[in-house]
Amino acid sequence: MKIKELSFGKKEKFKVGDLVFWTKINEKMTGIVENLYSRPMGGRSVDFASVYEFSRQIKFEILCMNLKLLRKSDVDKTEN
Repeated sequence: MKIKELSFGKKEKFKVGDLVFWTKINEKMTGIVENLYSRPMGGRSVDFASVYEFSRQIKFEILCMNLKLLRKSDVDKTEN
């Protein structure tokens, strides 16, 4: 299989200070990006973000593919 991209994930979509969210077993988690970096894994570079999560007040290392930017429209949605 031929791999077109050198890195796995898109850290270019984010910058330090961005508000982001991700899900962990049906739980929506939100935080702020503290750092963006790449780590070699499986013969290619994998993009990660160091994210400070608000409710637990701890830092998570999250694969950039799992992150989404938090917008005002996301905050205004009501959850069932």
